Amino acid sequence: MAFRFVKPSARHALIAVLALSLAAPGWADINYSDLPDLGAASREGMSPTQERELGEGAIREIRRSGALSDDPEVNEYIRRIGGKLVDASGDISTSFSFYVLIDKTVNAFAMPGGFIVIHSGLLAATQSESELASVMAHEIAHITQHHIARMVDSQRMTPWMLLGALGLAIIAAKAGNSGAGMAAVVGSQGYAIQRQLDFTYAFEQEADRIGMQTMQKSGLDPAAMPLFFQRLQKENRLVEGGAPEFLRTHPVTYKRIADAQARLKGGSYKQYPDSTDYRFVREKLRILQMAPKEAVSLYGKTLAQKRYAHLPMQLYGYAFAQWRDGAFDAAWQTLADARSAYGSDHPALDYLAGQIRLSQQKYDAALALFRDAGQHFPSSRALLYGEADTLIAAGRYDDALVRIHSAQELYASDANLYQREARAYAGKGEMQRQYKAQAEYYVRLLEYGPAIEQLQLAQRQPGNDFYLQSEIDARLLDVMALAGRSDKRGDGSKLDASTPVAAKL
Repeated sequence: MAFRFVKPSARHALIAVLALSLAAPGWADINYSDLPDLGAASREGMSPTQERELGEGAIREIRRSGALSDDPEVNEYIRRIGGKLVDASGDISTSFSFYVLIDKTVNAFAMPGGFIVIHSGLLAATQSESELASVMAHEIAHITQHHIARMVDSQRMTPWMLLGALGLAIIAAKAGNSGAGMAAVVGSQGYAIQRQLDFTYAFEQEADRIGMQTMQKSGLDPAAMPLFFQRLQKENRLVEGGAPEFLRTHPVTYKRIADAQARLKGGSYKQYPDSTDYRFVREKLRILQMAPKEAVSLYGKTLAQKRYAHLPMQLYGYAFAQWRDGAFDAAWQTLADARSAYGSDHPALDYLAGQIRLSQQKYDAALALFRDAGQHFPSSRALLYGEADTLIAAGRYDDALVRIHSAQELYASDANLYQREARAYAGKGEMQRQYKAQAEYYVRLLEYGPAIEQLQLAQRQPGNDFYLQSEIDARLLDVMALAGRSDKRGDGSKLDASTPVAAKL
Protein backbone atom coordinates (compact mmCIF):
# COMPACT_ATOMS: atom_id res chain seq x y z
CA MET A 1 0.00 0.00 0.00
CA ALA A 2 1.36 3.43 -0.91
CA PHE A 3 1.27 5.97 1.90
CA ARG A 4 0.11 9.52 1.26
CA PHE A 5 2.54 11.99 2.83
CA VAL A 6 0.99 15.04 4.46
CA LYS A 7 2.32 18.11 6.24
CA PRO A 8 1.44 17.76 9.95
CA SER A 9 4.27 16.83 12.30
CA ALA A 10 5.15 13.33 13.41
CA ARG A 11 4.14 14.22 16.95
CA HIS A 12 0.80 15.23 15.48
CA ALA A 13 0.70 11.76 14.00
CA LEU A 14 1.49 10.18 17.34
CA ILE A 15 -1.17 12.12 19.17
CA ALA A 16 -3.64 11.59 16.37
CA VAL A 17 -3.66 7.95 17.39
CA LEU A 18 -3.78 8.64 21.09
CA ALA A 19 -6.35 11.42 20.79
CA LEU A 20 -8.73 8.98 19.14
CA SER A 21 -8.80 10.45 15.67
CA LEU A 22 -9.44 7.29 13.66
CA ALA A 23 -12.73 6.96 11.84
CA ALA A 24 -15.86 5.55 13.45
CA PRO A 25 -19.42 5.36 12.13
CA GLY A 26 -22.67 6.42 13.72
CA TRP A 27 -21.60 9.21 16.11
CA ALA A 28 -22.70 12.30 14.22
CA ASP A 29 -26.20 12.45 15.76
CA ILE A 30 -25.19 12.35 19.45
CA ASN A 31 -26.79 14.90 21.75
CA TYR A 32 -23.62 16.44 23.14
CA SER A 33 -25.41 18.44 25.81
CA ASP A 34 -26.28 15.38 27.88
CA LEU A 35 -23.73 12.66 27.32
CA PRO A 36 -24.20 9.43 29.27
CA ASP A 37 -21.41 7.49 30.96
CA LEU A 38 -20.48 5.00 28.24
CA GLY A 39 -17.12 3.82 29.53
CA ALA A 40 -18.27 0.31 30.38
CA ALA A 41 -19.25 -0.35 26.77
CA SER A 42 -15.62 -0.78 25.82
CA ARG A 43 -15.32 -3.89 27.95
CA GLU A 44 -17.21 -5.84 25.31
CA GLY A 45 -14.25 -5.55 22.93
CA MET A 46 -10.84 -4.72 24.36
CA SER A 47 -10.06 -6.27 27.74
CA PRO A 48 -8.40 -4.38 30.62
CA THR A 49 -5.33 -6.59 30.20
CA GLN A 50 -5.10 -5.68 26.52
CA GLU A 51 -5.45 -2.00 27.37
CA ARG A 52 -2.64 -2.21 29.92
CA GLU A 53 -0.32 -4.13 27.58
CA LEU A 54 -0.97 -1.66 24.77
CA GLY A 55 -0.13 1.29 27.02
CA GLU A 56 2.96 -0.43 28.41
CA GLY A 57 4.29 -1.06 24.93
CA ALA A 58 3.72 2.54 23.91
CA ILE A 59 5.35 4.05 26.99
CA ARG A 60 8.38 1.80 26.49
CA GLU A 61 8.88 3.27 23.02
CA ILE A 62 8.47 6.82 24.27
CA ARG A 63 10.95 6.21 27.08
CA ARG A 64 13.46 4.74 24.63
CA SER A 65 13.30 7.98 22.67
CA GLY A 66 15.00 9.68 25.64
CA ALA A 67 12.43 12.49 25.78
CA LEU A 68 10.74 11.60 29.08
CA SER A 69 11.76 13.72 32.06
CA ASP A 70 14.07 12.03 34.55
CA ASP A 71 14.00 14.97 36.94
CA PRO A 72 12.85 13.69 40.35
CA GLU A 73 11.09 16.90 41.38
CA VAL A 74 9.17 17.15 38.12
CA ASN A 75 8.16 13.49 38.21
CA GLU A 76 7.23 13.57 41.89
CA TYR A 77 5.03 16.62 41.41
CA ILE A 78 3.18 15.38 38.32
CA ARG A 79 2.47 12.02 39.98
CA ARG A 80 1.23 13.67 43.15
CA ILE A 81 -1.27 15.97 41.42
CA GLY A 82 -2.25 13.12 39.11
CA GLY A 83 -2.91 10.89 42.11
CA LYS A 84 -5.07 13.58 43.68
CA LEU A 85 -7.20 13.78 40.55
CA VAL A 86 -7.48 10.01 40.20
CA ASP A 87 -8.70 9.76 43.79
CA ALA A 88 -11.33 12.39 43.01
CA SER A 89 -12.38 10.57 39.84
CA GLY A 90 -13.47 7.56 41.90
CA ASP A 91 -11.80 5.09 39.53
CA ILE A 92 -10.39 2.15 41.45
CA SER A 93 -9.99 -0.29 38.56
CA THR A 94 -7.11 1.39 36.74
CA SER A 95 -3.50 1.84 37.84
CA PHE A 96 -2.53 5.28 36.52
CA SER A 97 0.98 6.43 35.60
CA PHE A 98 1.92 10.05 34.81
CA TYR A 99 4.90 11.28 32.78
CA VAL A 100 6.33 14.55 31.52
CA LEU A 101 7.73 14.70 28.01
CA ILE A 102 10.40 17.39 27.54
CA ASP A 103 8.98 19.07 24.48
CA LYS A 104 8.09 22.74 23.90
CA THR A 105 4.85 21.92 22.13
CA VAL A 106 1.64 22.58 24.07
CA ASN A 107 0.17 19.10 24.23
CA ALA A 108 -0.93 16.17 26.38
CA PHE A 109 -2.27 12.72 25.62
CA ALA A 110 -3.66 9.60 27.25
CA MET A 111 -2.87 6.01 26.39
CA PRO A 112 -4.89 2.91 27.26
CA GLY A 113 -4.14 1.21 30.55
CA GLY A 114 -3.80 4.41 32.58
CA PHE A 115 -0.74 6.11 31.00
CA ILE A 116 -0.88 9.90 30.74
CA VAL A 117 1.84 12.09 29.23
CA ILE A 118 2.04 15.87 29.66
CA HIS A 119 4.34 17.91 27.42
CA SER A 120 6.59 20.30 29.31
CA GLY A 121 5.46 23.03 26.92
CA LEU A 122 1.88 22.66 28.10
CA LEU A 123 2.81 22.85 31.77
CA ALA A 124 4.98 25.90 31.11
CA ALA A 125 2.10 27.55 29.23
CA THR A 126 -0.35 27.23 32.12
CA GLN A 127 -0.97 30.26 34.32
CA SER A 128 -2.28 28.34 37.32
CA GLU A 129 -2.14 24.90 38.87
CA SER A 130 -5.84 24.45 38.16
CA GLU A 131 -5.22 24.96 34.44
CA LEU A 132 -2.68 22.14 34.49
CA ALA A 133 -5.02 19.97 36.53
CA SER A 134 -7.87 20.64 34.10
CA VAL A 135 -5.89 19.11 31.24
CA MET A 136 -4.86 16.14 33.39
CA ALA A 137 -8.46 15.59 34.53
CA HIS A 138 -9.56 15.68 30.90
CA GLU A 139 -6.99 13.01 29.98
CA ILE A 140 -7.92 10.90 33.01
CA ALA A 141 -11.50 10.93 31.76
CA HIS A 142 -10.37 9.62 28.37
CA ILE A 143 -8.99 6.60 30.21
CA THR A 144 -11.78 6.03 32.73
CA GLN A 145 -14.27 6.13 29.84
CA HIS A 146 -12.11 3.72 27.80
CA HIS A 147 -12.25 5.98 24.76
CA ILE A 148 -9.35 4.32 22.96
CA ALA A 149 -10.78 0.86 23.57
CA ARG A 150 -14.12 2.02 22.20
CA MET A 151 -12.40 3.44 19.12
CA VAL A 152 -10.44 0.22 18.56
CA ASP A 153 -13.58 -1.89 18.95
CA SER A 154 -15.59 0.29 16.57
CA GLN A 155 -12.88 -0.09 13.93
CA ARG A 156 -12.53 -3.86 14.45
CA MET A 157 -8.84 -3.00 14.84
CA THR A 158 -6.55 -5.13 16.99
CA PRO A 159 -4.58 -3.40 19.76
CA TRP A 160 -1.35 -4.57 18.13
CA MET A 161 -2.22 -2.75 14.90
CA LEU A 162 -2.73 0.43 16.92
CA LEU A 163 0.51 -0.10 18.81
CA GLY A 164 2.30 -0.69 15.51
CA ALA A 165 1.10 2.64 14.15
CA LEU A 166 2.06 4.34 17.39
CA GLY A 167 5.55 2.83 17.42
CA LEU A 168 6.18 3.85 13.81
CA ALA A 169 5.05 7.40 14.57
CA ILE A 170 7.44 7.63 17.54
CA ILE A 171 10.37 6.27 15.54
CA ALA A 172 9.66 8.67 12.68
CA ALA A 173 9.37 11.59 15.07
CA LYS A 174 12.78 10.88 16.59
CA ALA A 175 14.28 10.55 13.10
CA GLY A 176 12.75 13.84 12.01
CA ASN A 177 10.67 12.20 9.27
CA SER A 178 7.36 13.95 9.83
CA GLY A 179 5.75 12.73 6.62
CA ALA A 180 6.46 9.10 7.37
CA GLY A 181 5.20 9.55 10.91
CA MET A 182 1.86 10.87 9.80
CA ALA A 183 1.59 8.31 7.02
CA ALA A 184 2.15 5.49 9.50
CA VAL A 185 -0.87 6.66 11.44
CA VAL A 186 -3.34 7.74 8.81
CA GLY A 187 -2.54 4.99 6.31
CA SER A 188 -5.82 3.95 4.80
CA GLN A 189 -7.89 5.92 7.32
CA GLY A 190 -7.83 9.24 5.42
CA TYR A 191 -11.08 8.50 3.64
CA ALA A 192 -13.29 9.46 6.61
CA ILE A 193 -12.03 12.78 7.95
CA GLN A 194 -15.44 14.20 8.77
CA ARG A 195 -16.49 11.11 10.72
CA GLN A 196 -13.18 11.20 12.53
CA LEU A 197 -13.98 14.70 13.73
CA ASP A 198 -17.48 13.72 14.82
CA PHE A 199 -16.10 10.76 16.74
CA THR A 200 -13.37 12.80 18.42
CA TYR A 201 -15.76 15.62 19.29
CA ALA A 202 -18.08 13.25 21.13
CA PHE A 203 -15.24 11.93 23.26
CA GLU A 204 -13.88 15.41 23.92
CA GLN A 205 -17.28 16.52 25.20
CA GLU A 206 -17.50 13.52 27.48
CA ALA A 207 -13.95 14.08 28.78
CA ASP A 208 -14.75 17.76 29.42
CA ARG A 209 -17.84 16.94 31.45
CA ILE A 210 -16.26 14.22 33.57
CA GLY A 211 -12.98 16.12 33.91
CA MET A 212 -14.76 19.16 35.33
CA GLN A 213 -16.56 16.97 37.84
CA THR A 214 -13.22 15.52 38.89
CA MET A 215 -11.76 19.02 39.27
CA GLN A 216 -14.60 20.05 41.55
CA LYS A 217 -14.28 16.96 43.72
CA SER A 218 -10.51 17.41 44.03
CA GLY A 219 -10.81 20.95 45.38
CA LEU A 220 -9.37 22.61 42.27
CA ASP A 221 -10.99 25.23 40.06
CA PRO A 222 -13.26 23.64 37.41
CA ALA A 223 -13.50 27.02 35.67
CA ALA A 224 -9.85 26.64 34.70
CA MET A 225 -10.73 24.14 31.96
CA PRO A 226 -12.77 26.41 29.65
CA LEU A 227 -10.55 29.33 30.63
CA PHE A 228 -7.37 27.57 29.52
CA PHE A 229 -8.90 26.28 26.28
CA GLN A 230 -10.33 29.71 25.50
CA ARG A 231 -7.00 31.43 26.14
CA LEU A 232 -5.13 29.01 23.89
CA GLN A 233 -7.71 29.50 21.17
CA LYS A 234 -7.65 33.28 21.49
CA GLU A 235 -3.87 33.53 21.46
CA ASN A 236 -3.47 31.36 18.38
CA ARG A 237 -6.74 31.90 16.51
CA LEU A 238 -6.29 28.41 15.12
CA VAL A 239 -4.08 29.77 12.37
CA GLU A 240 -3.01 26.96 10.04
CA GLY A 241 0.35 25.67 11.22
CA GLY A 242 0.37 28.01 14.22
CA ALA A 243 -2.06 26.52 16.71
CA PRO A 244 -0.80 24.45 19.65
CA GLU A 245 -0.92 20.73 18.99
CA PHE A 246 -3.28 20.35 21.93
CA LEU A 247 -5.90 22.29 19.96
CA ARG A 248 -5.27 20.25 16.83
CA THR A 249 -5.55 16.91 18.56
CA HIS A 250 -8.23 17.96 21.05
CA PRO A 251 -10.48 20.08 18.78
CA VAL A 252 -11.81 23.04 20.75
CA THR A 253 -14.87 24.84 19.42
CA TYR A 254 -16.83 27.76 20.80
CA LYS A 255 -19.68 25.31 21.48
CA ARG A 256 -17.42 23.15 23.65
CA ILE A 257 -16.23 26.19 25.57
CA ALA A 258 -19.80 27.47 25.97
CA ASP A 259 -20.99 24.06 27.18
CA ALA A 260 -18.18 23.96 29.75
CA GLN A 261 -18.97 27.47 30.94
CA ALA A 262 -22.65 26.57 31.24
CA ARG A 263 -21.77 23.80 33.68
CA LEU A 264 -20.31 26.42 36.02
CA LYS A 265 -23.51 28.45 36.35
CA GLY A 266 -24.87 28.66 39.86
CA GLY A 267 -21.53 28.01 41.51
CA SER A 268 -20.06 30.52 43.96
CA TYR A 269 -16.72 32.22 43.32
CA LYS A 270 -13.77 30.80 45.22
CA GLN A 271 -10.04 31.46 45.29
CA TYR A 272 -7.84 28.51 44.33
CA PRO A 273 -4.22 29.31 45.28
CA ASP A 274 -1.39 27.54 43.48
CA SER A 275 0.94 25.27 45.40
CA THR A 276 4.55 26.38 45.69
CA ASP A 277 5.61 23.05 44.16
CA TYR A 278 3.73 23.98 40.98
CA ARG A 279 5.63 27.26 40.66
CA PHE A 280 9.05 25.68 41.14
CA VAL A 281 8.33 22.82 38.71
CA ARG A 282 6.95 25.17 36.06
CA GLU A 283 10.10 27.30 36.29
CA LYS A 284 12.36 24.25 36.10
CA LEU A 285 10.58 22.89 33.02
CA ARG A 286 10.93 26.19 31.19
CA ILE A 287 14.69 25.79 31.55
CA LEU A 288 14.83 22.07 30.76
CA GLN A 289 13.25 22.89 27.39
CA MET A 290 16.24 25.08 26.48
CA ALA A 291 19.92 24.54 25.91
CA PRO A 292 21.91 25.51 29.05
CA LYS A 293 23.60 28.57 27.54
CA GLU A 294 20.35 29.75 25.98
CA ALA A 295 18.62 29.59 29.37
CA VAL A 296 21.47 31.43 31.13
CA SER A 297 21.38 34.20 28.54
CA LEU A 298 17.59 34.55 28.65
CA TYR A 299 17.30 34.63 32.43
CA GLY A 300 20.25 37.01 32.75
CA LYS A 301 18.62 39.46 30.33
CA THR A 302 15.16 39.31 31.90
CA LEU A 303 16.65 39.90 35.35
CA ALA A 304 18.74 42.82 34.14
CA GLN A 305 15.71 44.36 32.41
CA LYS A 306 13.39 43.48 35.33
CA ARG A 307 10.98 41.68 32.98
CA TYR A 308 9.65 38.97 35.26
CA ALA A 309 6.48 38.19 37.15
CA HIS A 310 7.99 36.81 40.35
CA LEU A 311 11.55 37.61 41.48
CA PRO A 312 12.19 34.51 43.67
CA MET A 313 11.14 32.16 40.84
CA GLN A 314 13.22 34.11 38.33
CA LEU A 315 16.30 33.89 40.54
CA TYR A 316 15.71 30.19 41.19
CA GLY A 317 15.43 29.59 37.45
CA TYR A 318 18.61 31.56 36.80
CA ALA A 319 20.52 29.58 39.43
CA PHE A 320 19.24 26.28 37.97
CA ALA A 321 20.26 27.39 34.47
CA GLN A 322 23.74 28.37 35.68
CA TRP A 323 24.17 25.01 37.41
CA ARG A 324 23.17 23.16 34.23
CA ASP A 325 25.72 25.24 32.32
CA GLY A 326 28.50 24.29 34.74
CA ALA A 327 28.85 27.74 36.37
CA PHE A 328 28.68 26.30 39.90
CA ASP A 329 30.05 29.28 41.85
CA ALA A 330 27.73 31.71 40.07
CA ALA A 331 24.81 29.34 40.62
CA TRP A 332 25.55 29.18 44.34
CA GLN A 333 25.49 32.97 44.64
CA THR A 334 22.31 33.33 42.60
CA LEU A 335 20.65 30.61 44.68
CA ALA A 336 21.55 32.55 47.85
CA ASP A 337 19.76 35.57 46.33
CA ALA A 338 16.77 33.37 45.50
CA ARG A 339 16.59 32.07 49.07
CA SER A 340 16.68 35.62 50.42
CA ALA A 341 13.96 36.78 48.02
CA TYR A 342 11.77 33.73 48.71
CA GLY A 343 11.98 34.23 52.46
CA SER A 344 11.24 30.67 53.57
CA ASP A 345 12.38 27.07 53.08
CA HIS A 346 11.40 24.84 50.18
CA PRO A 347 12.78 21.45 49.12
CA ALA A 348 13.46 22.71 45.57
CA LEU A 349 15.88 25.30 46.95
CA ASP A 350 17.58 22.72 49.17
CA TYR A 351 17.81 20.15 46.38
CA LEU A 352 19.47 22.62 44.02
CA ALA A 353 21.87 23.69 46.77
CA GLY A 354 22.86 20.07 47.34
CA GLN A 355 23.28 19.48 43.61
CA ILE A 356 25.61 22.48 43.32
CA ARG A 357 27.79 21.29 46.21
CA LEU A 358 27.82 17.76 44.79
CA SER A 359 28.94 19.11 41.41
CA GLN A 360 31.70 21.01 43.20
CA GLN A 361 32.74 17.69 44.81
CA LYS A 362 32.13 19.18 48.25
CA TYR A 363 30.67 15.93 49.47
CA ASP A 364 30.43 16.68 53.19
CA ALA A 365 28.61 19.95 52.53
CA ALA A 366 26.28 18.32 50.00
CA LEU A 367 25.49 15.43 52.35
CA ALA A 368 24.71 17.82 55.19
CA LEU A 369 22.38 19.81 52.94
CA PHE A 370 20.48 16.76 51.69
CA ARG A 371 20.16 15.18 55.15
CA ASP A 372 19.08 18.36 56.94
CA ALA A 373 16.55 19.16 54.26
CA GLY A 374 15.34 15.56 54.28
CA GLN A 375 14.45 15.89 57.95
CA HIS A 376 12.36 18.99 57.20
CA PHE A 377 10.81 17.49 54.05
CA PRO A 378 10.75 13.70 54.61
CA SER A 379 8.41 13.07 51.67
CA SER A 380 10.80 14.56 49.11
CA ARG A 381 12.10 11.75 46.91
CA ALA A 382 14.57 14.15 45.25
CA LEU A 383 16.38 14.84 48.53
CA LEU A 384 16.61 11.09 49.14
CA TYR A 385 18.18 10.58 45.71
CA GLY A 386 20.57 13.43 46.38
CA GLU A 387 21.75 11.85 49.61
CA ALA A 388 22.34 8.48 47.93
CA ASP A 389 24.12 10.10 44.97
CA THR A 390 26.45 12.00 47.31
CA LEU A 391 27.36 8.88 49.31
CA ILE A 392 28.11 6.98 46.11
CA ALA A 393 30.18 9.85 44.67
CA ALA A 394 32.14 10.02 47.93
CA GLY A 395 32.88 6.28 47.77
CA ARG A 396 30.80 5.53 50.86
CA TYR A 397 29.08 2.58 49.23
CA ASP A 398 28.01 0.72 52.38
CA ASP A 399 26.39 3.85 53.78
CA ALA A 400 24.67 4.43 50.45
CA LEU A 401 23.29 0.88 50.42
CA VAL A 402 21.93 1.22 53.95
CA ARG A 403 20.06 4.37 52.90
CA ILE A 404 18.86 2.87 49.62
CA HIS A 405 17.63 -0.39 51.15
CA SER A 406 15.76 1.54 53.82
CA ALA A 407 14.07 3.62 51.11
CA GLN A 408 13.19 0.53 49.06
CA GLU A 409 11.07 -0.73 51.94
CA LEU A 410 8.90 2.38 51.47
CA TYR A 411 9.13 2.74 47.69
CA ALA A 412 9.43 -0.78 46.33
CA SER A 413 8.33 0.23 42.82
CA ASP A 414 10.82 3.10 42.49
CA ALA A 415 13.14 2.20 39.60
CA ASN A 416 15.59 4.99 40.44
CA LEU A 417 16.44 3.44 43.79
CA TYR A 418 17.44 0.17 42.11
CA GLN A 419 19.60 2.02 39.61
CA ARG A 420 21.44 3.67 42.49
CA GLU A 421 21.72 0.33 44.25
CA ALA A 422 23.41 -1.07 41.14
CA ARG A 423 25.87 1.83 41.10
CA ALA A 424 26.75 1.27 44.76
CA TYR A 425 27.36 -2.45 44.23
CA ALA A 426 29.45 -1.65 41.16
CA GLY A 427 31.57 0.64 43.31
CA LYS A 428 32.12 -2.23 45.75
CA GLY A 429 32.97 -4.63 42.94
CA GLU A 430 30.03 -6.95 43.76
CA MET A 431 29.07 -7.63 40.17
CA GLN A 432 26.47 -10.31 40.85
CA ARG A 433 24.44 -7.98 43.04
CA GLN A 434 25.02 -5.10 40.63
CA TYR A 435 23.45 -7.01 37.73
CA LYS A 436 20.58 -8.17 39.90
CA ALA A 437 19.81 -4.61 41.03
CA GLN A 438 20.06 -3.33 37.45
CA ALA A 439 17.60 -6.01 36.40
CA GLU A 440 15.11 -4.76 39.00
CA TYR A 441 15.55 -1.27 37.59
CA TYR A 442 14.61 -2.49 34.10
CA VAL A 443 11.65 -4.51 35.39
CA ARG A 444 10.16 -1.37 36.89
CA LEU A 445 10.55 0.35 33.55
CA LEU A 446 8.70 -2.55 31.88
CA GLU A 447 11.89 -3.37 29.93
CA TYR A 448 11.84 -7.12 30.40
CA GLY A 449 14.37 -7.99 27.70
CA PRO A 450 17.23 -5.97 29.26
CA ALA A 451 16.18 -7.25 32.71
CA ILE A 452 16.58 -10.84 31.54
CA GLU A 453 20.02 -10.03 30.12
CA GLN A 454 21.12 -8.53 33.44
CA LEU A 455 19.93 -11.56 35.39
CA GLN A 456 21.69 -13.91 32.98
CA LEU A 457 24.88 -11.89 33.48
CA ALA A 458 24.37 -12.21 37.23
CA GLN A 459 24.05 -16.01 36.86
CA ARG A 460 27.40 -16.18 35.08
CA GLN A 461 29.32 -14.26 37.73
CA PRO A 462 31.53 -16.26 40.10
CA GLY A 463 30.28 -16.50 43.66
CA ASN A 464 29.65 -18.90 46.53
CA ASP A 465 26.46 -17.35 47.91
CA PHE A 466 23.90 -20.13 47.43
CA TYR A 467 20.96 -18.01 48.60
CA LEU A 468 21.82 -15.11 46.28
CA GLN A 469 22.18 -17.49 43.35
CA SER A 470 18.80 -19.02 44.17
CA GLU A 471 17.22 -15.55 44.29
CA ILE A 472 18.65 -14.72 40.88
CA ASP A 473 17.43 -18.00 39.35
CA ALA A 474 13.92 -17.54 40.75
CA ARG A 475 13.74 -13.92 39.69
CA LEU A 476 14.83 -14.83 36.16
CA LEU A 477 11.89 -17.20 35.86
CA ASP A 478 9.53 -14.50 37.12
CA VAL A 479 10.79 -11.92 34.63
CA MET A 480 10.70 -14.39 31.74
CA ALA A 481 7.04 -14.99 32.57
CA LEU A 482 6.41 -11.23 32.51
CA ALA A 483 8.23 -10.94 29.21
CA GLY A 484 6.19 -13.77 27.74
CA ARG A 485 2.97 -12.03 28.71
CA SER A 486 4.01 -8.68 27.27
CA ASP A 487 5.26 -10.23 24.02
CA LYS A 488 2.06 -12.04 23.16
CA ARG A 489 0.36 -10.98 19.96
CA GLY A 490 -3.34 -10.59 19.55
CA ASP A 491 -3.59 -14.17 18.27
CA GLY A 492 -1.93 -15.53 21.40
CA SER A 493 1.41 -16.39 19.75
CA LYS A 494 4.66 -15.33 21.41
CA LEU A 495 7.57 -13.37 20.06
CA ASP A 496 11.12 -14.61 20.50
CA ALA A 497 13.14 -12.61 23.05
CA SER A 498 15.62 -11.69 20.32
CA THR A 499 12.96 -10.16 18.08
CA PRO A 500 13.74 -6.47 17.36
CA VAL A 501 11.44 -3.93 18.97
CA ALA A 502 10.15 -2.65 15.65
CA ALA A 503 9.11 -6.15 14.70
CA LYS A 504 7.35 -6.64 18.02
CA LEU A 505 5.28 -3.57 17.29
